[in-house]
Amino acid sequence: MDRGRWRRAYNRLVCAVAVFAIGLSGWTLWQWWERRHAVDEACGGLVPVGEVLALRGSGGEITPARNLTDGIRLDDARLPQSCVLRSEEASGRGRGVGESGSFFSAQVATEPTGWTYEPVDDAFEDALDHTNPYIDVPQVYQPVGGGIAGYVTDTGVSVRLPCPGTEHRGEEITAIRASAGLSAATRAEFSENGQLAQDDRDRLARIAVTTANNLAAELGCSDRLPEPPDGIPALNTEPVAPEKAEGTCAWYGEAGLHTGRANASGWLPDRVLESSANELVWQERCLLTVSREAGSAVYERHLEGPAYQRFYKALGGPRSWWLSAESFFGDAAEHVSTDPVDDERAAIPGRGGFDDGANAWWATSVCDGEPAVHVLTAGYPYSEAVARHLEPVFRAYVEDVAERRGCADIAMPPKSDYQEES
Repeated sequence: MDRGRWRRAYNRLVCAVAVFAIGLSGWTLWQWWERRHAVDEACGGLVPVGEVLALRGSGGEITPARNLTDGIRLDDARLPQSCVLRSEEASGRGRGVGESGSFFSAQVATEPTGWTYEPVDDAFEDALDHTNPYIDVPQVYQPVGGGIAGYVTDTGVSVRLPCPGTEHRGEEITAIRASAGLSAATRAEFSENGQLAQDDRDRLARIAVTTANNLAAELGCSDRLPEPPDGIPALNTEPVAPEKAEGTCAWYGEAGLHTGRANASGWLPDRVLESSANELVWQERCLLTVSREAGSAVYERHLEGPAYQRFYKALGGPRSWWLSAESFFGDAAEHVSTDPVDDERAAIPGRGGFDDGANAWWATSVCDGEPAVHVLTAGYPYSEAVARHLEPVFRAYVEDVAERRGCADIAMPPKSDYQEES
């Protein structure tokens, strides 16, 4: 073949490659635009699209989960509103029972919310049994930090921005909230050790903050949240000795309730699960549990006692013996349900009391001019034995919160609400 024919063949090849490359780049750009448009359209233009598409599990085609939510439409309905997105990657990896293929969700809301809050998911389940697929295990959320009112869960981040004197659809609001969650983090391939990966955790914090700030701009609120810090810590998952606690459970170790005469009965917890204490969060929790060693000692000491007999008869198998101490502030304290089933059973402002159906003691106070509710829940059947020992425990907890958060007008349950041994 002469040089002219080689040159013509070469040019045709170059042209064909160029045409293919142009077509491929055009298709790639179209896919890129389609993915971004799907996020923007579903979430009302409030979320930072690039950050969302950088999350684990976001690969392939992005579609809104219309059967779960209509998306965020600020002009069409009252808040709260949410958007849920599915991804081809999350849908295509062997979906299990109950999994929708969704990978991301966002929610925006305003205060007052009128929502119902439940202190403990279920007092009749094992709070520390993360292997039970049928319950939501109570967790101790970490504060976002960096001067931001917000907390981190095992799958997402929620933030709050004060916004007084603003209206939405004719109703006055006092603050706005925004949350961002990685639904795919419930699956091992999109998480690390059962929690969000560090880069996803930091990215979700940025998404939540940006979403809140964008909503503030839409509603005419002048304030903005600062950029969240990098390296937001994961949730604590392993209980530690009370004397090692430095956050929401520090009060228990400082009061010495787990040692000496204060725990002469041996029934009180000797391990705690906590988060960092932060006055900007609107909900905080401390979980307390009895180790196997301490439980065995109680067995040896009280085997023939009536309290242990009631406890043993109701036990029905191995379970953790646990308590949950938590507090709700401001709007979150307006309706705190003391029972996970009956929303009407709620803490009453200005009073303290006991819900025997949920094994929950509650107290109320006023913190920085806003209502607060404090709750101590005992897991069942542990409550059958430990209840009569809990008055000093709950009092120490409420007094610690009151000192840290500047609370006054404390109303505790009467001592008669702590069951006596029969």
